[in-house]
Amino acid sequence: MIPARCLTTCDDDEEDNSRVALILGDKPVCGEKALLMAPKIKLSSGHEMPVLGFGTYGLKGYQCLTAIHCAVETGFRHFDTAYNYENEKEVGEALRCQMQMGNVSRENIFLTTKLWNTHHDPRDVRRICEKQLEALGFDYIDLYLMHFPVGYKHMCDEILYPMEGEKIQTTDIDYIDTWRAMEELVKLGMVRSIGVSNFNMEQVQRIIQCSSSKPVVNQVEVWPGFMQKDLVDYCRYNGIIVTAYAPLGQPNREDHSPIYFFSEGMKRLVKRYKRSASQIVLRYLIDYGVVPIPKAANPLHIKENLNIFDFQLNESDTRALRGIKSKERLIKYDPAKDHPFYPFEREEDKEEEEAPTPRRSSSAPKGKRQTMLLEPGDQEGDEGDE
Repeated sequence: MIPARCLTTCDDDEEDNSRVALILGDKPVCGEKALLMAPKIKLSSGHEMPVLGFGTYGLKGYQCLTAIHCAVETGFRHFDTAYNYENEKEVGEALRCQMQMGNVSRENIFLTTKLWNTHHDPRDVRRICEKQLEALGFDYIDLYLMHFPVGYKHMCDEILYPMEGEKIQTTDIDYIDTWRAMEELVKLGMVRSIGVSNFNMEQVQRIIQCSSSKPVVNQVEVWPGFMQKDLVDYCRYNGIIVTAYAPLGQPNREDHSPIYFFSEGMKRLVKRYKRSASQIVLRYLIDYGVVPIPKAANPLHIKENLNIFDFQLNESDTRALRGIKSKERLIKYDPAKDHPFYPFEREEDKEEEEAPTPRRSSSAPKGKRQTMLLEPGDQEGDEGDE
């Protein structure tokens, strides 16, 4: 659970109300007096981030614009985009429009975007960040993440995946050098906080040991069937917030996957709490201590995703969710699996570990590698989350 001492209310020059923050605007949206807001958590950099975000992967053009407008007017203030989502322009345009209408101020927006893998060259980091700021139309970025520890060959800014056959063309650029270039962005005032995405424990530890600052966030895949307890506990111990992408596990009604989402047990919880499965899972993940960033384009799902701060799961139901059988990660990005900085467990490694140890062998069993995650592309559809 996120410690209460780390949580703050979402003050907007007005009152806050009870245990859930309220925001009162000069021009109330949709005739409402107040908007329900997510509480905030303090990052190690001293800045604050709402404990629930709005993911934008897969949202393009008019759909992206309308989704962001709806999210702001619903009460979302934390927005997650990335260079390779190719929607930074639309995200920035919608947010700036809402600011011009008086519905939100820049100080109350928490905007995350990411440094893409083709821009790991330290000489390229400032240039591409300036390009992203121009696309967003903002003076600074609240949180800038290194999207993945593996660098790709830069051919031009428009080629995101420089493929050679079925393999991605990678570079030997050390992510530590990239990180140090990102630290300069903070000094220049272009970025307020920096973090990483899809990094495993060893990689995060190496950044802590080799740099003057540690990541404030590690954004990774977390959902009830893939909770990454070791990584989350490690980050918590080191004061690093874990942001959870794919927080529902990419639910698909056609094939009823993942199974837990459509199970009889989940239906009982839906009936007991009078909430949707998405709301129950998002509430569970926040209580677990991570910051989910669900994506939605449907206005009903957008509103539903935010309306999770006026109920809490009881202990037995939390234990039941915790007991969901662990599944494989959803986002693997195999084309980069041969790179030494690939952060996830490889299939061949798992096969070796699962193979029976020969009876006559005197050697000790091979220890398990720490497995972590990635998300340079795939995320879920509009089942209420990203």
